[in-house]
Amino acid sequence: MLTLALQISILAALGIASPVQHPKRGAYVVPHPAGKSVTTRSPSGELIFNKEAALRDHATVIKKYHPSKRAATAAPTGKRALDGKEPFDIASLRRRATSGTEPLTDDYDGIDELYYGSISMGTPAQTGITVDFDTGSSDLWVPLSTCKGCFPPLFTTSKSSTYKSSTTKFSITYEDGSSASGTVGTDTVTVAGITVASQGFGAITSESGSFEDGPTSGLLGLGFPANAESGKTPWFINAANEGLLTSNVFSEYMARNGATGSELCFGCIDSTKYSGAITYYPLSTAATSGTQYYWNVVSSGFNYNGGTSSGAFSAVVDTGTTLIYIPTSYAKALYAKIPGAASAASTVGTGFYSFPCSSAATLGPINLVIGGASYAVNMADFNLGQVSSGSSSCVGGIIGEDIGGTGSNQLAIIGDEWIKSWYTVFDYGNLRVGFASALH
Repeated sequence: MLTLALQISILAALGIASPVQHPKRGAYVVPHPAGKSVTTRSPSGELIFNKEAALRDHATVIKKYHPSKRAATAAPTGKRALDGKEPFDIASLRRRATSGTEPLTDDYDGIDELYYGSISMGTPAQTGITVDFDTGSSDLWVPLSTCKGCFPPLFTTSKSSTYKSSTTKFSITYEDGSSASGTVGTDTVTVAGITVASQGFGAITSESGSFEDGPTSGLLGLGFPANAESGKTPWFINAANEGLLTSNVFSEYMARNGATGSELCFGCIDSTKYSGAITYYPLSTAATSGTQYYWNVVSSGFNYNGGTSSGAFSAVVDTGTTLIYIPTSYAKALYAKIPGAASAASTVGTGFYSFPCSSAATLGPINLVIGGASYAVNMADFNLGQVSSGSSSCVGGIIGEDIGGTGSNQLAIIGDEWIKSWYTVFDYGNLRVGFASALH
């Protein structure tokens, strides 16, 4: 299994009263332990598909987006958050030599599976608690020091004067059998210097399966309140509603192939991370019965080499998912246009496809179409490697999975495989998502 040591710089732009002053901000560099990948390498350097990691990602997607877990009604968003402001560009501070970032390290030996960082909790602050920043879910959960076998670092509630417990149960279970359970608690939570004083979270006392293996101890969901299984408002929404941000956005840049500079910027965008203009698209609730659960936009679907679309859907932009998942009939139609592609259900798993490794370097582009514009998947990210060592077939990074909905209102999950190519802005103040070409 691959080793991935990744650092994420999280930049927080904090608002101040005077319009003539520049907003305060913090730069926070987070060291990261070993990660995982959907690819391994043979002793001779061949890229080999990591079936275990891919099936784990698949199981996570099925759990996260199962229709039965969606709440009936949405929690209020708060009037302050929907401010309509344009995102603040933190690069303007750098140009004035009043701000800066630290270099990041990405030890890469294959395909990145996970981008994560750390938070602090409690009073006094317990630092270095590692979390997966996940736009596809809405809960914060971390394991407690009383959790036997849980992946560290752990949170010790007895050492925090601000921790409050409850008897409300909290649990999550994935399709691969992995689970985490405990109760709902509240405490002070700080991310990148931004502190929410009374943040609800899942206080985990028991874990099983892949949760015990890391590389993070917990998860911080960046989705919408209606999708929170804990019933608590997500950390970012609280920060926005409490007026802690210069602009109510966060943006993400994902480096690849050993490059430095991955960052998650709260309250800001960073124009040094992309080229051209950011194009924004309004969020859509058509696929979720009028309730905003996810960061999803209307898409005409994927096409191969500029051809006809495999089918329109509602595209969920999910930083907590590694690969790309589209309706099964759409996946079948897309791969039918890729020369030599075939179902890999018998060798890999349901919904997976393979294609000739010999054609990997000459495949045409695979484009995600939004608002008439084409956003290509990097074909090196699409190629997940040989089915097994010495195989002439490689696994494709777009998987067929029916998440829910009908027709053009079916959900598709657009993960890191695509996001790495496109600097992404999650704009809560204007209920939209924006994309620009990421600089690598």
